[in-house]
Amino acid sequence: MATYIELSQWPEPLQFKAFVNDGNGPVYPHRHKAIEIIQAITNQTRIGVAGQNFTLNAGDIFFFVSGQPHYFLPSPNSLRRVFQFDLALYDCQLMQTSLAAINATLAHRVQCSQAWPQSVQEAVSAQLAALFAAANDPGRRATIIGELYILLDTFVHQLPTSAGTPLQLLDHHALQAQTIAEQLTTIYDYIDNHYTQPITLADIAGVVGFNPQYFTRFFKKNTGSTFGSFLMDYRLMKASFSLVDSDASMSEIAEACGFQSVKTFHHEFKRYMGTSPLNYRKQQLMQ
Repeated sequence: MATYIELSQWPEPLQFKAFVNDGNGPVYPHRHKAIEIIQAITNQTRIGVAGQNFTLNAGDIFFFVSGQPHYFLPSPNSLRRVFQFDLALYDCQLMQTSLAAINATLAHRVQCSQAWPQSVQEAVSAQLAALFAAANDPGRRATIIGELYILLDTFVHQLPTSAGTPLQLLDHHALQAQTIAEQLTTIYDYIDNHYTQPITLADIAGVVGFNPQYFTRFFKKNTGSTFGSFLMDYRLMKASFSLVDSDASMSEIAEACGFQSVKTFHHEFKRYMGTSPLNYRKQQLMQ
């Protein structure tokens, strides 16, 4: 799926910021150079990354490595803390490493705190609390820098490593993972280009040369979602963008986002968001 590159705007020379954001509106698929850490505060935060959707409950943490595409699904009545910082803040010469090596190491750590040991999640939560408290105090820049070094040390040495592969199978599985990634990219691109039209299971399976039965198992195994649910979520995400960014009518948005009728669109949107499309638009325009 197409993503845009977000250029981080830093409030001062220190390339770090922390702020609170609500989940009422969608955030388009994007990537940025900065490391980003999300901590859910109230209710749920819904994240899309690597073809999967993650739901964070209050207190849960998720981090994105530099350059990793991601987006946020609308999560009504939720709040989350957002931390962003540039890896260039770290003195790589002093640590005898490189920015690329740090990012590569982080890429091999489990990104969602739901799979971290409780003690590690508590440690990271405390570090994030200290960072947030210091974020808007000009006299505590040394605190921010110090906490960022502690946070990096925790991420590198205490976060679980993503499921590894025995060395003797590394090449085989690396090639297999690359193939799966390419197949999923083909699937996502097809959805992105055709979600306005009806997409049958046979249609999407044929894109990667699978039969519908095998495709169903493949998609569920590698994304954690059924194709039907993923497509519905994608159409609803696109609809939520259109409701905020355009003055199109409900029927126009329903048709443009691939819904068979306005009634179906209204029903699915209300089920997904807890409010009608029209009320959602009014709420967003009032902010």
